[in-house]
Amino acid sequence: MTAAVAPIPPPFFSPYLDDQCNKINSKPVPWEGYQRAKLLSADELSLLKSLNKLPQGQRSTVFATQGQQYAKLYIDLLRKLQRVDTVQAVLVSINDMLQSDPSTISLYHNLSSTETPEDPYGPLVKCLSMEEEFAVLGSLRILALLIATDPKLFPQSLISTLLGSLQTLLNGTRQPLWEVAAQVLSAILGRKQFRQAVWDEESCISGLVKSLKTNPNPQAQYWAITSIWQLSFEQTAAEGLDKKFDIVAILTNVAKGAVKEKVQRVVVATLRNLLAIAPSQNLPSMFVAKLLPFVVSLQSRKWSDEEIVEDLDYLKEELKTRLDGLSTYDEYISELESGHLVWSPAHETEDFWKENGMRIGQESDGKAIRRLIELLTTSKDPLVLAVALHDIGQFIKWGGDKSKKTIDNFNGKTKVMELMGHENADVRYQALMTVQRLMSQHWTK
Repeated sequence: MTAAVAPIPPPFFSPYLDDQCNKINSKPVPWEGYQRAKLLSADELSLLKSLNKLPQGQRSTVFATQGQQYAKLYIDLLRKLQRVDTVQAVLVSINDMLQSDPSTISLYHNLSSTETPEDPYGPLVKCLSMEEEFAVLGSLRILALLIATDPKLFPQSLISTLLGSLQTLLNGTRQPLWEVAAQVLSAILGRKQFRQAVWDEESCISGLVKSLKTNPNPQAQYWAITSIWQLSFEQTAAEGLDKKFDIVAILTNVAKGAVKEKVQRVVVATLRNLLAIAPSQNLPSMFVAKLLPFVVSLQSRKWSDEEIVEDLDYLKEELKTRLDGLSTYDEYISELESGHLVWSPAHETEDFWKENGMRIGQESDGKAIRRLIELLTTSKDPLVLAVALHDIGQFIKWGGDKSKKTIDNFNGKTKVMELMGHENADVRYQALMTVQRLMSQHWTK
C-alpha cells in the first residue's frame, strides 16, 4: 500500500449522524428574525430562502452559478451566530452542499484570504467548543472533507483544538461518537502535517489502541488500523509505535482473529512499513510475536488483493533473512529488547544460564541486566514481571561472583523486594525466590 490518499476521502458511514441531520433538516429556521436583528442582509436572506424552496436534487444548478456566495454565507453565519439550532442548520446545509456536489469543495478552500486567513476552518473549529453534540460531530465531518482535499496547509493555530476534540471522542465510551472521530482522523492523516501532529499528541493513538484491544467489530478495527498505517509512514512514529503502544503484538493478534480481508490487508501493510522503516525498533517484537510463521500461514490463502500478496512476500523474505542464524542467546536478547517476555525455553532452561549467565552480565556493560530491572518498573504485565524476576534470579545464580553487586548497582534489589507485595501470586513467588538468592549470595568486594 502506498501513502497516497484519494483527493476525496471515502464517504462517511454514520447512521447516527445521518439520523440527526434528517431531524435538523425537518425543522424550519426563522431566518427572517435574524434579518430583523441585522445579522443577515436582505440579499443573504434571499439566498437562504430561495435555496430552501428547492429539493436537494435541484440545488446543484444553483451552486453552479452561486456556489461561492453560499459557501461564504455559511461560513460567515458560523462566525457570528451563537444559537445552537441555527448553527446545527448551517452545518447541515454545508454538509448537504458538499455531499450533493463535490465540485463545491474547492469553493470553501477559496475563502481563505488576507482578511480571513483561517477561513473556512476558523468558524468550523469554533463549533468544536460548543457544548452540543451535533455541533461537534457535524463540524468534524465537514472539517475532515475539507482538510483532506485542501492543497494548502491547515492553520497551525487550530490544530490543537481539532486534535483535542478528536482525542476526547476516541477515548470516550460512546461508540457512535468514536466512529465519527475515527473516520475524521483517518481522513486528515492523509496530510503529513497531521501525521506528525497526531504522533506528538499521542492521545488519539491511545484511543485507537484501546479500541483494538476491546472492540472486535471489523469496521472499527479497519478504521483504527488505517490511521495507524498512515502514521507508520513517519519515521518517528514507525520507531516509536511499538515501544509506546505494543503495536506489533496488538496488530498480530487482530490479524489472527480477523474475519475480513480488508482488516488483514491493512495490518500486513502496517507491519511491512514498521519493518521497512524502523527494523531495529520493531524486529524484536516481531520475533516474540512469532510473526514469520504467521506470515507463512497467510501466504497459503487466496487473496483478492495483489498488494497483500506482495506485502506478505516482503515480510517473509525480510524476516527470514534477519532471523535465520540467530542463536538462542540472540533470540533471548531480542525478546528482552521487545519487552514482551514469555516463558520461552531460554528462560526456563538451566543450560542456557550456565552457558550465558556471565555473558549476559558483562556484555555492553550489563545492558541486558539493566533492561530486566527497567522492566520491573515500566511493565504492568504480571507475566513480564514474573519472567524478569526469574531471569534476575538466574543471573544471580550463574552470573559470577559479582552478580549480586551488579544488581544492586542498578538499583535492582529495591525493585525486586517491592514486588514481593504484588497482587499477582506468580510475581510474588518469583520475587521471593529472587530475594532469597540475593540474601544467600555473598558479596564480592
